[in-house]
Amino acid sequence: MYHSISARLNAISFTLITFLCALLPLFILPASLGGVGAVKGVVLYTGVLLSFSLWIVSQFINGNLKLLKNWIFVFLGGVAVFSLVSAIASGNTTLALWGRGFSLDSFSSIAILSLFAFLVAVFSSEQHYLIRLFLAAFIGSVLTVLTQVLLFAFKGTPLVLSHFSHVASQGTLVGSWVDFSHFVTFTFVLSVLMFEVLMPRGFFRWLSLFSAVLALAVLAFLNFKVAWIITVVSALIVFVYKISVERSIFRLFSKKEDRDESFSVDDGARAPRFPFLSFASLLVGLFFLLSSATGARLAQMAQLNFADIRPSFASTMHVARATLSHNPIFGAGAGRFADQWNLYHTTDVNRTLFWNTSFDMGFSWLTTIITTNGVVVSLLFLLVLITAIIHGFKLFNYQYPDQFSRFIAVTALIVLIAFTVLIALSSPGMVLVAYGFMYLGFLMGVSALVGKTKYATFDYLNDPRSSFFAILVLVLAAMVGFSSIYFTINRFTGIVSYQKAIAATDFASAEGFINKAIARSDNDLFWRMRAALYAKQFTAEAAKTTPDKAQMQIYFTQVEQSAQSAVAWSRASAGNWLALSQIYRLVASGNSDEAYNNAKTAAEEAQKRNPNNPAFILNQAQVALSHQDVTGANTFIDKALALKADYLDAFLLRAQIKGAQGDNQGVRTELQKYIAVAPFDPQGYVLFGNAELEMKNYQSALDAFARARSLATDPSIDVAYINTLLLLGRKSDAVTELQLLKEKYPQITGIDELVERTKNGTSGAATSEGTTPVAEENKEE
Repeated sequence: MYHSISARLNAISFTLITFLCALLPLFILPASLGGVGAVKGVVLYTGVLLSFSLWIVSQFINGNLKLLKNWIFVFLGGVAVFSLVSAIASGNTTLALWGRGFSLDSFSSIAILSLFAFLVAVFSSEQHYLIRLFLAAFIGSVLTVLTQVLLFAFKGTPLVLSHFSHVASQGTLVGSWVDFSHFVTFTFVLSVLMFEVLMPRGFFRWLSLFSAVLALAVLAFLNFKVAWIITVVSALIVFVYKISVERSIFRLFSKKEDRDESFSVDDGARAPRFPFLSFASLLVGLFFLLSSATGARLAQMAQLNFADIRPSFASTMHVARATLSHNPIFGAGAGRFADQWNLYHTTDVNRTLFWNTSFDMGFSWLTTIITTNGVVVSLLFLLVLITAIIHGFKLFNYQYPDQFSRFIAVTALIVLIAFTVLIALSSPGMVLVAYGFMYLGFLMGVSALVGKTKYATFDYLNDPRSSFFAILVLVLAAMVGFSSIYFTINRFTGIVSYQKAIAATDFASAEGFINKAIARSDNDLFWRMRAALYAKQFTAEAAKTTPDKAQMQIYFTQVEQSAQSAVAWSRASAGNWLALSQIYRLVASGNSDEAYNNAKTAAEEAQKRNPNNPAFILNQAQVALSHQDVTGANTFIDKALALKADYLDAFLLRAQIKGAQGDNQGVRTELQKYIAVAPFDPQGYVLFGNAELEMKNYQSALDAFARARSLATDPSIDVAYINTLLLLGRKSDAVTELQLLKEKYPQITGIDELVERTKNGTSGAATSEGTTPVAEENKEE
């Protein structure tokens, strides 16, 4: 009876892992129910925790515990243990343990991924389980690529627009478009290996061929150079393998192989054959790699445009070195890379487009782990990968029971090498990292299958002295697993409520959803949104002719409490202190010394945590201005411009100060200074043109709008240019520009009527007081 129950629980545990291998990249929910990262996180966490808990209960019922005996699992366990120590030693234990959502560098994620690799290894040590797990993962990968292609092709349909736009064009099923490029490359490598090396027959032969061709077609449109490099190298390796060493490897196999009925290799394919697929893939890859213009045209046709946005390696290592100089052993704590980036990034970043971005990840996943989890965790994780790769090469000397097992060993080794390079050179998302750990499990499972890795069996019921403690540990492990599922679901439902709060169109609904999110699983992002929600109500009430002061006090109390709660949740976050400072600025202008002092203190704390960001210095200028300290405000503006010479907001704030002092030329003067340091920013010319219109300097305004048009394609700039032509009395030129506007933007309606009115001198499109739109965009289109 006990054996039957144990076997059933073990079968359920295996089924969960199988579905996880197949559905993790494919599973998605509508945008209102959480983003891609949250959905993948809850699926991975719940699946692994439930499978592990059932496996533990199965071992408990059996009366013995079987563990794979290999140093790789010892090192992997060390990664999880020291990640826990790092989390406890960090300044924010809650953040380091769980993250704000499902952070990849948190202790919980590292522990879950380690358990995932262990469970895959345990089940893969049995041949029939190994076959089912691999085929489930492979089919899931192919379906993911195919589904993403279909979603993108039908991105304009109502169903996709309403529920899946976040994985149709804005993102993909596996995360960013960069992640999808890596995933397609990974699927291509598996397909070529399966078709050329394993040579299956029937359905899986055609599936591997189809997926390889599909992957090549998708890569052609993605036009990602790194993906083509990997494709070319992979195809070359398989091609050389097939025409050089395949014959000797085939001789190692016995003619009588043990095969699972669900999968078999074509006996007729045993004679070496020319590898047409890998050869053709090599040629295609070389063509698109060398002819980047062709790929660019295809990407343009498909309207695919994505960039790999992350800090540079030099910037990341600068932050890592500065962090490790204070916390070398355990790092800053998981989930705190953004805090460390804000604290230590150099002023060189201010010359880039992303000067005000708080990056959550560094140049690569590995450099992020070094920064947040410290040297010990990073070295142990590298030791896991290096030892596993060496172990994979050693497996070539073993006799395999069948061709499929050898194929899995070769495939797992290649994927592990690719995974190591991937995490060292990029920041992959949840799916790609989970797949790397899955193939680590495959490699160790095959190792156990051929006898390289042995089992350590603990029959704790045979020893009364150890049975109590062994059973206690197993029961506690099962309880922790089941309890963690509850916390995981709470965290996910909190994210869902947060997403609904963002999408809410009225205050009452947004308030209810954000309060539910905080009750489920609070974090500083939720508290800051709550603060912003009440701040909007406070501002709206204050703008009324006869505001309700009692209601304003209620709103402000909620705003203040929410912002203070965000700071309390993470005091190291510069953004939390900045939000608190801006909250106090709402009432500091009312000659409230207490509000001003609170705003000033919060602004100083924010700048301490982000000293090289000019926005935080400009915030101090705004705080000083709220207390009528013009001299102090100008001093802070000078400091902000010293960090970022082309900081438009700083020029505009100084222009505002000059205007308040009666300097009518102040805006014009400051915008001229901005244009001098940022001559290629169209926004500066647009603002300068508007300022010139206010001063009735129409020719100067026209020149400014013309310059802006040469730098950017924007119908609003064309509209401003045409209105200025009318103000100058150049009606024929305005008519010509209107006709050109119609050709450039056919979605804009009403242009023909405006042309006729302009010709008749009754346009009214512009007045001496300023510009008004000459045409409106068709809202239905």
